[in-house]
Amino acid sequence: MRGQPPVLAQARLVLATRSGAPARSAGDTGYLIYLVLLIIALVAVPAALSIVRGLAQPHVLSAVDSPDSYRIVAVVAAFLAAAALMLGRTRGPVLPSPFLAEFLAGSDLPRSSTLRRPFAASASVLVGLAVTAAGLVIAARIVSGEAASVSAVLVVFGCLAFATLLAVLWLMGQSLPRRATATLAVIFVVTGLTAGSDGVLWITPGGWLALLWQSVSAGTAPLWWPAITLAVSPLTLLAVPALLNNLRGAEIMAQSRRWQSIGALVQTGDLAGASGALRAPPTRGRRLQMPLTGPLWWAILHRDLTAARRFPLRSAFGCVALVGAGWLTTVTSTVPDGLSWLTALAGSGIGYLAVGVCCDGLRNAAENAAPGSLYGRDARIMIGYHTAFPLLAALVFGSLGAVIAGVSGAALLWWLLVAVFIVLVRVFDSAQGPMPIGLLLPVPTPVGDIAILNAIIWQADALLIVLIVSGGLTINFSHHGLGAAAWLALAAVGVAVLAQRRIRSLGA
Repeated sequence: MRGQPPVLAQARLVLATRSGAPARSAGDTGYLIYLVLLIIALVAVPAALSIVRGLAQPHVLSAVDSPDSYRIVAVVAAFLAAAALMLGRTRGPVLPSPFLAEFLAGSDLPRSSTLRRPFAASASVLVGLAVTAAGLVIAARIVSGEAASVSAVLVVFGCLAFATLLAVLWLMGQSLPRRATATLAVIFVVTGLTAGSDGVLWITPGGWLALLWQSVSAGTAPLWWPAITLAVSPLTLLAVPALLNNLRGAEIMAQSRRWQSIGALVQTGDLAGASGALRAPPTRGRRLQMPLTGPLWWAILHRDLTAARRFPLRSAFGCVALVGAGWLTTVTSTVPDGLSWLTALAGSGIGYLAVGVCCDGLRNAAENAAPGSLYGRDARIMIGYHTAFPLLAALVFGSLGAVIAGVSGAALLWWLLVAVFIVLVRVFDSAQGPMPIGLLLPVPTPVGDIAILNAIIWQADALLIVLIVSGGLTINFSHHGLGAAAWLALAAVGVAVLAQRRIRSLGA
């Protein structure tokens, strides 16, 4: 055991030598420090000031300081904990390069020593983001004229402690078996959904953070016991060595190679390929039959439903996200004007991304839209039938979110129209085809080559259409209901025409 630290130091020296990076001189270090300070002064500080000024608006602060805002904090904290657990199965905090994974994780050295640095780096980023978010909100309150208080300081401290706990949960998701992490995630989700009960807030870390926030929003005396309990929660870091040692080398290598390929695809502008690389092969329902019997529309719908059953966790997240999208879209008409743009854009964006979970058959039909198709059917017929499943999912689960929101019937009808528009945009996106090579040609400008912007716009055109059209009209729906509905219906017709033109070009 005494010889392990020198061995690890020698291993890192070998890795630094193999990377080909030259030794850093004092001048290089000084230049790096100068560059970091320049970025902070010219980019980070102005951006932070703009965010603080936006949050300091009276109508925004009134929503932040509402009597029930602490319950929202508890719900968000619970869902963040569940998300951290589930994210570890796809992208854990310990993600070295494939060479490092083979060189260090595959050695006889304990992983608690070799993989400690990657975990510390990921945890530091997570903690920094949490503290920054809390600091911006507290700074907005100070800018608005409210004096700094002990409760505000305790909230920032609580966010730091809770983010540390999130980092440990993230590592647990990567280290522990899937059944254990899924069970813990369900427990966190249940506690989040029952955050309306004050008894739940007293026994969960997210509830302690919510109670700290309640003392700030209500302007009452600071609560010390939630801060003390959160201060004890970072003791979970003591479990990090055991969790690191429990990591499986094959699992680390698989994640490392997957994310290396995703990074390469993103750099080339292939966002569709990058999102496809995130999709793990099915582990359940591999023996489920897909009989193509009965009418064609029913056979295709049954096939899409069976394919979704092979990815139960992915499908469940998509359905929950659709419920959230319907809730966000329909409550836009009831939130303050300063927050309506946030709920509208979030509802439209989440709805578009969630519907994509149900569009595997749609994408497959578009990829086979050629004169020599294996199915022997017109591309428009196949794509049209495959549209039924995502449309049904968007209408059903999004409407469930609207019902949970308890809004008027007009808001529910608005979501139905938004759901149809989002699915049509998905059809339009599925028939996009490969990216033209011309978009990758250099575009020299005085500030450098901006060819990457062409590729980004081409890849994200469908999402931009949803955010601009659906999100923008959702903001105006509360003031111009019938007019906004007419414009959205007209936009849906236009997207349908463009989608049909794309499908026709694919089958040519």
